[in-house]
Amino acid sequence: MKKIGAGRTAEVYDYKDEKVLKLFYSAFSDKIIEDEYLIAKNISTTTSLVPKVYDIVHIRNRTGIVYEKIKGKMLSDYLSRNIINTRKIIRKFAQTQERISNINAENISNHTDKFRQRITSSRLLSDSEKETVLKYLSIINNNEICHGDYHPENVFVDPNHDFKVIDWANMFVSNKYIDIARTYYLIKSGKSLNSKTKLGSLIEWFGRQIIAKFYWEEVKAGKGRKEYFLPCLFIVIIARYDENIEQENKWIYNYVKKNKEKMLKAMDVRESVN
Repeated sequence: MKKIGAGRTAEVYDYKDEKVLKLFYSAFSDKIIEDEYLIAKNISTTTSLVPKVYDIVHIRNRTGIVYEKIKGKMLSDYLSRNIINTRKIIRKFAQTQERISNINAENISNHTDKFRQRITSSRLLSDSEKETVLKYLSIINNNEICHGDYHPENVFVDPNHDFKVIDWANMFVSNKYIDIARTYYLIKSGKSLNSKTKLGSLIEWFGRQIIAKFYWEEVKAGKGRKEYFLPCLFIVIIARYDENIEQENKWIYNYVKKNKEKMLKAMDVRESVN
């Protein structure tokens, strides 16, 4: 099999009959992989945004999921080749995320609230602080689908310029501004897996700031943004810390230390109102 990509959880290979194999690293349990398979299978029956899901397979003591092969380009590559249309492309990117949030959550089974689990296990919060955040998450829950890892490397553009969204392992149901906040953070501050020269890193950083600016312009006028965005961004950043991204954790630690008291107080106020 020809390897065509790799991420933090798996490698992707060309498979037979116009399919691809997402082959997970051995550290990931069959339960985690089965959860992703079932979520993606269910989501794919409700929207054309998701590639078809076929089988779970076992190869060389590793487990993988067979997906429909998408003919097209990763959105991050597509953007680099269509710089003049960046604003238009990011508008569609934001609109696609809105479409995801509007999928009827009642039709989606086999998901667990991985996001709440990350808060429960956070190393940056005391038990009482975790309780405040978890109560806040319960209060703002709108039963909206959150992809959980929505960024330009998890979106593909097919030959018809339609978007296909991959990697549903982190999907959960909550308030769409958690997903929006994570997307904003990943675009603006997330670190790439690919090593680059200092010049390459600078160019990538500059591109990210432009994309983040256009993305913000698309989401800032949304209903509930003023109320939800900053607390959700704070929560997203707390959860990100436990992903152990070495290049980000020092900044995250300092950000949480600086903003924790203010953000928790804002969440407490919301709880008392309700």
